[in-house]
Amino acid sequence: MDDRMLAEEVVATLAEAQAALPPAAPGAITTIRERFRRRRRRRVRIASTAIAILILAVTLTSAELTRGRGLSPAPPADGGTATIRVWAINPPGQTSALRELVARYNRSAEVHVELLTFSNDDYKEKLRTSVDSPDGPDVFVSWGGAALARLARDGRLADLTGPSTAGRFLPSALAGGIVDGRQYGLPMSGTHPTVLFYNKEVFARSGRTPPRSYAELVSLVDAFKADGITPLALGGAQGWTELMYVMYLAERIGGPGTTADIALGRPGAWTKPAVLEALRSARDLAERGAFGDDFSSLSYDDGSAPRLLATGRAAMELMGTWEYPTQLARNPDFVLGDQLGWVPFPAVAGGAGNPADLVGIPAQYFSVTARSRDREAALRFVRDVAADTYLDDLVTDGEVPPVTDAVDRLRDTDHAGFAISVHELVAKAPSYSLAWDQALDPATATRLNANLQRLFRSELTPEQFAAVMAGGD
Repeated sequence: MDDRMLAEEVVATLAEAQAALPPAAPGAITTIRERFRRRRRRRVRIASTAIAILILAVTLTSAELTRGRGLSPAPPADGGTATIRVWAINPPGQTSALRELVARYNRSAEVHVELLTFSNDDYKEKLRTSVDSPDGPDVFVSWGGAALARLARDGRLADLTGPSTAGRFLPSALAGGIVDGRQYGLPMSGTHPTVLFYNKEVFARSGRTPPRSYAELVSLVDAFKADGITPLALGGAQGWTELMYVMYLAERIGGPGTTADIALGRPGAWTKPAVLEALRSARDLAERGAFGDDFSSLSYDDGSAPRLLATGRAAMELMGTWEYPTQLARNPDFVLGDQLGWVPFPAVAGGAGNPADLVGIPAQYFSVTARSRDREAALRFVRDVAADTYLDDLVTDGEVPPVTDAVDRLRDTDHAGFAISVHELVAKAPSYSLAWDQALDPATATRLNANLQRLFRSELTPEQFAAVMAGGD
């Protein structure tokens, strides 16, 4: 068994054992991260593999990776320190800056923070049903869109409008947290356009190059399938991973107005020719074998789909740019060995969309609930996402903060190549559309993702899918 296979087996074993492992000691993650950085610079492959396992082991033992469990501070000694509860989604590698922010507060004598994290799909349900519950959050993360707008218009959020952060962030990032001209969410993550990742070694071995057109992508699907390699890794147990194909194809074919029509619920939006053509193309990919035979049982959140790409069992993966820090956390040798490549989603011949247009998550947002236990403490916590320390931690994680001075922050960093290329994609994009499942109201988004799974399993035709989403039988 080689080192890579051994590392993968150890990771799988640790994942199965996580519930039985004791909590990580305070500061353990930070200590191991620093040790990892020092050894990474020396590019010692065996050391990198061992330390990568240690990082994942400590991460798995921490309660943050367990649905519904949190990073809870010890009870304050004087009984008078404010405590705020923070809810967040927890893709691996994406919450290090948040953990550091929580740790800084919990070392202070003023505010203690209880961090609760959830898997992607569970979190959406939590936001829909439990924000105002007695056990709900003071601060929570969202993707903006219809869910945030509904909470703001119902008077359930604190107004964050103010001059202290307005000049810090890119206008396109701030816009996702604005409802009716007021700021209800502040960007707390990197910007995450969806791009086509690929395994450089797999491509080099086959003498192929990443696709620039959709026709080339289809040809690569057939070629890699013939080689016994899954062309496109896909965690099809979650409909949002499948949505990425439909969104990009619809945007490339019909232009960004396609997303606007769907997000605003305009009549006929789901039955537009561009949407139907996108649905046909996406289903054709699945039936062509682009995603392998077991894609509907694979998950993104548990690392199954990313692992296919990292180990060379898949050639490509369409995913948000959180894939980079996810791979860095789970499969560091793959990233540090310069085997992870990325390109924009390819152009569709004859389409009305600009090939430079992007779809994804302009940012994730911190919001404060109107019923916060300590609103002033919650507001101070949220506004710290504009602080240099927090932004520098995002950069260290491999994120691209949506701030006006991003290039200066990213230059000469370990991840400069990736980060600056993402920043350039965002800066040059004529349109940057929010993912449909976040732009729509939660009930419609849930129906969308469930029906996408049926479409990709060939249980619905494109026309039936469109009729269901339009409210028909």
